Amino acid sequence: MALGARIDSRLFRAAGWALAALVVVLVGRVLLRDLSELRAQPMRIEADWTAIVFSGALFLGAHAVLVQTWRSVLGCWGARLPFWTSARIWSVSNLGRYLPLKVWQIAAMGAMARDAGVSPIAATGSAILGTIVNVVAGFVVALVGGRALLDRASQGHGTLAFVLVVIGAVSLVAAPVVLPRIAPWLGRAIGRPVSAKLPARAVIYALIGNVVAWLLYGAAFQAFMVGILGGAAGAYPEYLAAYTISYLVGYLALFAPAGIGAREGAMVAVLVYAGLATRPQAALIALTSRVWLTLLEVVPGFLFWAHAAIRRRSRTTDSSDVPT
Repeated sequence: MALGARIDSRLFRAAGWALAALVVVLVGRVLLRDLSELRAQPMRIEADWTAIVFSGALFLGAHAVLVQTWRSVLGCWGARLPFWTSARIWSVSNLGRYLPLKVWQIAAMGAMARDAGVSPIAATGSAILGTIVNVVAGFVVALVGGRALLDRASQGHGTLAFVLVVIGAVSLVAAPVVLPRIAPWLGRAIGRPVSAKLPARAVIYALIGNVVAWLLYGAAFQAFMVGILGGAAGAYPEYLAAYTISYLVGYLALFAPAGIGAREGAMVAVLVYAGLATRPQAALIALTSRVWLTLLEVVPGFLFWAHAAIRRRSRTTDSSDVPT
């Protein structure tokens, strides 16, 4: 029995390292391609690194909010994890976004949480809930922020703007009622166990945390554009909408790893439509933000992964030195 468990553990670790190697290759290809396209850009970049570093701090702050939100959701099932353990699981599983399809991220988060002692129901349920709520909250933020874009494009006379705000408000209010019904169905669809009694409190925690994170992402995007272009052509809600819409388009492009291509195309279209940038400027922002955000997502994940691997090897070495 112990031998079988040891073999299963080794196979799981080998699969993890193979997956990590695949992510490294895919991310490396993305970065090399983007850097090559960036060098070919005709526009000169006179970066304001203070604004860019500030945008990175806001982006990582949004990550921290999502980690704490996930911990709060786990607590609704009676599960407890230290913050840094949660940050490691969240950051490493987030690397699954760079593989085709989006189920890898959910599967990795659930598996790593179970390995940390969280029950399968809480681990998988919280991972699925987090994914659903992130998209729902993103749509609500995009709808509300989209009002600013429509007002800007129609000189404040767009009746569709009011409709978008109403839809966003209704979606936010209905989420705690609707999502507990959707999550078990999605769990069955991907073959993962989810409790039929999804706590409404967990949905509320997830909604609040994800909305806060989206607001931070919007501020980070505005600061990044200031850092690259030297100024802001619009107000915060417009940048919030531009970032959120492009992210969601990329996320819903299921076969595009990390939304590559779809996200950038949407970002260019929205920035130009809203008058926030010219087409060359928008193309520059799409490329530079892809490189910057990839580094901010991937580096913490690999640092956590490497740290965990070193600790495991150290424990294995120490145990092998004990005389039998």
